[in-house]
Amino acid sequence: MLTRTCRALWTLVLGLSLPFASVACGDAHGTCETTPVAYVFPDNAGAMPRSGLRDQLEAAGFRVRTLPLDRSPRELAGLIVFPSYVSSQPTYNAYMGVYAADLYAFIDAANVVLQLTQDDASEGEPPFLPSTHGAIRSDDSFAGVEIIAPDHPLLADVPVHDSEVTWTGALSRDTFLEQAGFEVLLAASDAQMRPVLLEGAYGQGRVILASMAFDRPLDGENPGGELFAGAFLSNLADHVSSVCTRSTEALTPDAGELPERPFAADSWTLAALPDTQVYSLRYPGIFDAQTSWIAREAEPLNIRYVAHLGDIVNNNSHEEWGRARSSMALLDDLVPYAIVPGNHDYGPSGDASTRDTLLNQYFDFAEASGRPGFGGAYLPGQLDNTYHLFSAGGEDWILLALEWGPRDEVIGWANEVMDAHADRLGILVTHAYLNNDDRRYDHTLKGSSQPFNPHEYSTPGGVNDGQELWQKLVRHHDFVLTFNGHVLGDGTGYLLSETDTGARCHQLLANYQMRDLGGEGYLRLLEFRTDGQVIVRSYSPLYDRFLGEPDQYFDFTL
Repeated sequence: MLTRTCRALWTLVLGLSLPFASVACGDAHGTCETTPVAYVFPDNAGAMPRSGLRDQLEAAGFRVRTLPLDRSPRELAGLIVFPSYVSSQPTYNAYMGVYAADLYAFIDAANVVLQLTQDDASEGEPPFLPSTHGAIRSDDSFAGVEIIAPDHPLLADVPVHDSEVTWTGALSRDTFLEQAGFEVLLAASDAQMRPVLLEGAYGQGRVILASMAFDRPLDGENPGGELFAGAFLSNLADHVSSVCTRSTEALTPDAGELPERPFAADSWTLAALPDTQVYSLRYPGIFDAQTSWIAREAEPLNIRYVAHLGDIVNNNSHEEWGRARSSMALLDDLVPYAIVPGNHDYGPSGDASTRDTLLNQYFDFAEASGRPGFGGAYLPGQLDNTYHLFSAGGEDWILLALEWGPRDEVIGWANEVMDAHADRLGILVTHAYLNNDDRRYDHTLKGSSQPFNPHEYSTPGGVNDGQELWQKLVRHHDFVLTFNGHVLGDGTGYLLSETDTGARCHQLLANYQMRDLGGEGYLRLLEFRTDGQVIVRSYSPLYDRFLGEPDQYFDFTL
């Protein structure tokens, strides 16, 4: 994953292609060829894959050769093409195991690499990308593709209708979820953050990634695909020559975030901080970046409350709690917040074998209870279980913040609190509730894969998992939202259920700790609009970017 600094340096330095007249390509040939050569990766039998691709390239003006697998691409010049779905071939993986790094040198010598769509299961990220670039695939397909860079030379004369590429059938396959260092040329029209065609500059050359399979056999049923391939590859032949002569225009790499819907002026925002345990342990500066960003954006985004979802620290140590308190203190008297302890916040070394925690030594109950919004606590002097009252968006809200694996007596108290505030819309925050399979944690399920259920721990006093919380608490009240962290895997989940009161309860999981640096600073933002729409975003102040996956960027209606 690239930092903003890396991307900025790339834009300023490596993205510049100066307009020299005609120079050597820095390869064995010595000069730029009048007719560029396209080297195509062969199939498992060593033959040129799909005669249609050879015909397309030759019609576009290339001399087509089979990519030699027994020597370094450093010795070649022109274009190297990796056809669609070759990443599942043993020969491809063997080639990349030996020559992936040599492809950097090939590109750097004023040459071009084009990779068409690949199966995200066999190759989630192209292995030959330099450290200045990143591109992660998904398995989503889209039938419509929008032109993002209409003036780019690779898109000249491609068939277009209403700003979309003219195509029949599935054009975009295994689109990219995230990218860094590339300029986005095409993106999926029904989810505009999904890049479909990317170009990046490296040294004197270019790398082009496409989540399109226009090299598949054309049988006349996809005239749009044939027309696109003809125009694109013809442009590519000219582009390869321009790259060799260093006469291409400089790229403008995109930051990689979504072309987001702006926050509405009359909306309000709830911010959630899931699982900061690695930050407290190793990267306290990232924790500071999160809370300082929230404090800075509190007024512009109308952030009315912040909820920490638990696992504030990793080992329940004094050093970690001191760091966590310092980070959260950046919100004091600026934005009200609620915290819940997670399993790592309890017991020796955070093993949750006891309910002993240093939480209440570092977060002062008297200070917390004196701040606006604080409603009360299960036990005086302890912040393990609290409730908070606030008004936003013309509604009165109650936020109930409960301990890791809440005990029965805590649930009894929570029901009393909700009964006493039955005129308010409820938000439940606890550490373990929804799993990443979009189902509530339920230890009674047979044969299911729901690891780290609270019942798997030796936490004393009894625990309740998500399904038990639903049955004993949530379904009986006007809860419209539940929020938890804790779960690994993809760290995200969503479930819509209706309570006995008729409330539509949106249950959300968010956790980023599996990412680099313990989460890369991502936090969850919920924007509540006046029409009842809630827009969910995942944002990192470290990278100043949003995630584009459908389960990280979506909306629902209360």
